[in-house]
Amino acid sequence: MAGRTLHLLFLDQYGDIGGGQRILLDLVSAARERGWRIDVLCPPGPFAEAVRATGAGVHALAVPPMRSGPKSLWVLARALIVSRRAARAHRELAQQSDLIVVNGPRTLAIARTWVREFHKPALLYLHGVYGRLESMLIRSFLALPRTAAIAPSPLVAAPFARLTNVRTISNWVSREFIEAPANPGRLRQALKISDTRPIVLVPGRFSPNKGQRLVLEASNMLADISCHFVFAGAPLFEQQGKEVEEELRESAERSPDRIHVVHWQESMTSLYDGADIVIVPSVWEEPFGLTAIEAMARNRPLIVTDRGMLPEIADQGKAARVTKADAAEIAAALREYFKDPVSWESRTKAARERVEALYHPELRQQDVLQVVESLCVS
Repeated sequence: MAGRTLHLLFLDQYGDIGGGQRILLDLVSAARERGWRIDVLCPPGPFAEAVRATGAGVHALAVPPMRSGPKSLWVLARALIVSRRAARAHRELAQQSDLIVVNGPRTLAIARTWVREFHKPALLYLHGVYGRLESMLIRSFLALPRTAAIAPSPLVAAPFARLTNVRTISNWVSREFIEAPANPGRLRQALKISDTRPIVLVPGRFSPNKGQRLVLEASNMLADISCHFVFAGAPLFEQQGKEVEEELRESAERSPDRIHVVHWQESMTSLYDGADIVIVPSVWEEPFGLTAIEAMARNRPLIVTDRGMLPEIADQGKAARVTKADAAEIAAALREYFKDPVSWESRTKAARERVEALYHPELRQQDVLQVVESLCVS
């Protein structure tokens, strides 16, 4: 592909920025560094603005919101109708591109129309563990010529193990997590915390799946320990996330000097840098665990639950403390940390080394872009 300027068209159904969108933003930037032309089709919102800041082209995609998790047949049928309209509306843009990148299966029907009509190659990025209907649609799409998929973990790839065009390439931390200087004071300043009590950070979108309720329950078991619990996130993609946020804010109103809830809008590195310890308390089978490797990259002591890929990311306890998805177990792990935080330093050092070896952006992004190039020449 030397000397050729590729034109990639990215598709995303969401206007907000979650883990999948952060990965896509990094891919857009890496592709632009190669001199490739990039257009992104997505709903208006923070994600579109972040894409625009990279210098890529941004085009508004009109699709109804769709909740996270498995979808019903009716929801998928409605999405199919809307997708056909969107495919017609943006037909010329697709025809001009060399390859279509689909960030998750929610815009799969749009890409499928273009792949069949224009014989375009397409790369599907998988970010979750999908229900039966969605998995069937994914397999059907990947049966088309010059299509491939990337799964960030063996857990995500497992349902498609028989397909030769599904590659497992792990997610990565954004470059700033490797390079940015430490800024430990910004979080306390932003939250107006004037004391020196330790901060327990729970990052990630608010969701019943993400385990914020477990940490809230654990905080009640640690009433004798003087510390702050900071829940940083937003209720992205699902109505139930708003219910979780309401519970967190009610607790913050009752204990404003102990519980804090924030939609963090500044540098993500300064969020982690301000924490004394980070918890990723997922209660579902976590498909990857981006917040965990972000904390590891910033040299933060880390507790994760034993769900999905989190134990693997934690190197089975060598890089982070692994506990059951249980409030009492989380409280016990925190007591262990507060009793002797110095003893956790070896884990923290191993965690940063693990990020450098396995989740460095330069390594994994190039793996993905090589798949893109192979599809364009096939």
